[in-house]
Amino acid sequence: MFYDREVEIPFDVLRLDDYTYVVPHGIRVDTETLVKTGVKKISLVNRNVTVGLPDPDETTTPLDSHPLFPTDEFLAVKSVDPILTRFSNKLLKLLGMTIEVIYDYFFEANQKILDIDPSQLSISKGRLIIGEKPAEQMNIVWTGDGFVIIPASSKLVPPEEVVIEVEGSITGSQFRCKYGILNIIRR
Repeated sequence: MFYDREVEIPFDVLRLDDYTYVVPHGIRVDTETLVKTGVKKISLVNRNVTVGLPDPDETTTPLDSHPLFPTDEFLAVKSVDPILTRFSNKLLKLLGMTIEVIYDYFFEANQKILDIDPSQLSISKGRLIIGEKPAEQMNIVWTGDGFVIIPASSKLVPPEEVVIEVEGSITGSQFRCKYGILNIIRR
């Protein structure tokens, strides 16, 4: 078993008027809704691509956004000629691409998110992000009966014993790491 907090998902690049935006690949885009909100030209620039943060030298000129869809993040389609594009939560919301819809579409193909509640997912840096990073270092602790996760600053009670420091993410009241999903004990 391995731990990965970021799951790569494919995107489609749309040109809305003169601005490029990414939307998750494979989910139907309702162009009528876009036209009704005031978009005049819609075209598909690229499909089924992965995106990431642009290299600093690619973002020397500031990019503006479509007046209807403020940009939450600037991303780049990595290719021979990188395409700078935008990510807008407002655009996804208008198209009905909620995190639940995205989860329903991608969970069948990706075992990493099978046991995750959609409320524990978000999109950032062109990836599906599972949970949130803990504010402090976490330790796996043997309690005498089983393994749990405890923040490193917590005092141990005998017979508890720290096994290893571990990196992972908090999803609800559990901790996902390369060793599996463990319960968090807070003191």
